[in-house]
Amino acid sequence: MSDNFKVIQPTTTVYCPKRGEGWTLTGITSIDEFTSVMFDGVRYTLPAREIVEQLLPNQLARESENQTTN
Repeated sequence: MSDNFKVIQPTTTVYCPKRGEGWTLTGITSIDEFTSVMFDGVRYTLPAREIVEQLLPNQLARESENQTTN
């Protein structure tokens, strides 16, 4: 991952195969911090690295799939 980090805004939609679709409750300003994510009414505290490297790409892939099927 690049040293350049783009700030992730609160309420950014993410996707986890186990928990489903969720959204960030707080923004992410550093890859080394933890942030809150809401999945199905349950708040989880997750490493920013997991969100940026896994959950955001998962959501982008889902959105891309939805656009090609519509």
